[in-house]
Amino acid sequence: MPALTATPLPHSLKTLSRALALTGLLLGGPALGWAAGAAAPAEAESTPAFQNSRMDSALFYQTLVSEVQARSGNVGTAYQIYLELARKHRNPELFKRAVEIALQARAGEEALTAAKAWRQASPQSKEAAEFNVQILLALGRSKDLVDPLKSLIQLSPTPQQPAMIASLPRSLARLSDRQAAAQVIDEVTQPWRTRQPALAEAWVASGEGWLAAKDTNKAMDAAKKAKALQPQSLGAGLLAINLMEEAPGAEDLIRQQLERSDAPPLLRLAYARKLAGLQRMSEAAEQLDAVVKAQPDQISAWLTLAAVRLELHQPDQAEVALQHFLALKKPASGKSAGGDTKTGALDPVQLAVDADTSEEQAYTLLAQVEEQRGNWQAALEWLQRVEKSDTSLLIQSQRAKLMAKQGKLAEGRALIRAMPESEPRDALAKLQAETQLLRDLNEWDAAYAVMAEANQRFPDDADLLYEQAMLAEHQHKYDEMEKLLRRAIELKPDNANAYNALGYSLADRNLRLDEARALIRKALDLRPGDPFITDSLGWLEFRSGRINEALALLRQAYKARPDPEIAAHLGEVMWSQGERDEAIKVWRKAQARDAKNESLLDTIKRLQVQL
Repeated sequence: MPALTATPLPHSLKTLSRALALTGLLLGGPALGWAAGAAAPAEAESTPAFQNSRMDSALFYQTLVSEVQARSGNVGTAYQIYLELARKHRNPELFKRAVEIALQARAGEEALTAAKAWRQASPQSKEAAEFNVQILLALGRSKDLVDPLKSLIQLSPTPQQPAMIASLPRSLARLSDRQAAAQVIDEVTQPWRTRQPALAEAWVASGEGWLAAKDTNKAMDAAKKAKALQPQSLGAGLLAINLMEEAPGAEDLIRQQLERSDAPPLLRLAYARKLAGLQRMSEAAEQLDAVVKAQPDQISAWLTLAAVRLELHQPDQAEVALQHFLALKKPASGKSAGGDTKTGALDPVQLAVDADTSEEQAYTLLAQVEEQRGNWQAALEWLQRVEKSDTSLLIQSQRAKLMAKQGKLAEGRALIRAMPESEPRDALAKLQAETQLLRDLNEWDAAYAVMAEANQRFPDDADLLYEQAMLAEHQHKYDEMEKLLRRAIELKPDNANAYNALGYSLADRNLRLDEARALIRKALDLRPGDPFITDSLGWLEFRSGRINEALALLRQAYKARPDPEIAAHLGEVMWSQGERDEAIKVWRKAQARDAKNESLLDTIKRLQVQL
């Protein structure tokens, strides 16, 4: 055993007390509690003041010596004595003490040796199995985990076994080899997957393991089997949600489950959040509407619904959702909601699904409601309600944007630049926030200059290169844009945005359409169903003369995300086919959402349309 250090106790009495307390557990006798400082028994008159332990003098002396050695820093000696005593007496407490000494000394192999010996001596000990599992996980010994994990589950009461099996993927998440972890889960759960009836949780655990290992086919097969065993299973539904981007049939499983009357309420909320994360905001709103209709007191759903409505540029509906949220929040907090509510530029997927979400997020969202209405001062007032807003870059960026819209751009930029930096990445975040501020105000030259500064300070950052490429495109610097995007792809081969941007730019300029198609399809492979990438493919098909294919793709994209730019493309294809009334309807709806959208305005002007 390696030489190890331990912190000696300041008083020898503590060492003696530890040994005396242990004697009461070694052979089943009562501990001498008074020796460790506990009160004497109340029934002292009818019983002896203490009872003799069944430990003999030799064993008592050896344990005492071991504790003295451990507290003196000689943990190797203490470990060896305890392990020998444990093997001789086959006593769980002695084994446990040997394991503890090794763990405290960070001697993993020695701890594992003692834990294995303990489990061999006490094969029915759940505690011994738990120690074996934890040590093997810490050491990364995936091949040795199957037997103790299986025993740990089998030694647990039957009602607890499904929950333990369901927790396996999380428990094994620390293993770096995902394939090995998935194989362990399969071997451990095999008895519960093959018995009659099989356990749905075992198939869900298997599926989660293979999903983490990026084996989509095995994960999807497990999801189907879990759902067949237990159609209302929340675990099976959540597994299918996590497979949506990888397996085409996964979403069908979710929809089938949601059609059932016994579908878990949390499943629909999780599905809505996934849709929002995939930018399918209209569908997310539909699901969230269903959630709050069925469960009006689902506070987190109201907040998420508000964020989604804001993404859809529907401030009135967002405000209604926020009013419901604050009305539900008020009884719990005892605070006044204080009027209307709005939101900030928050990613709806990051918004709370937790019941204890504070009013501050609602205030931030309420600020965005007023911003979308053009009420800059009212938006600023909502942001002032957020506690510690002066230290939040997100809040300060929103504040800067509102100031700039009131003609105070220089003050807004100064507000962002004045934010403190505790680490290098804080500087990068500030540069990105300033760039976004300038982009929002169509200050393209200034935005490009700031992003160029960011790329100089943080070279070879794929995300920064992408942002600078988009600014270069807006300035018609197409060669530079392409160079930047190709470098971003080189640095980050799974960068769907970069593939899509380059493919769309080529298609929009009617150049190298075959190459554009390959780039956009690569982006879709990386992010299936993304409405903006689907829009790019639809626009490419229009440029290629495949009108029917273009219409189908653009309708699909618009249904998922009625964004003004997608509306501009869909309307133009409709217009070219003589569906002019339908095109005008689409454009009018888009104009109502965002009357200043450049793509929409350019399309209407180029086609000389009067709305």
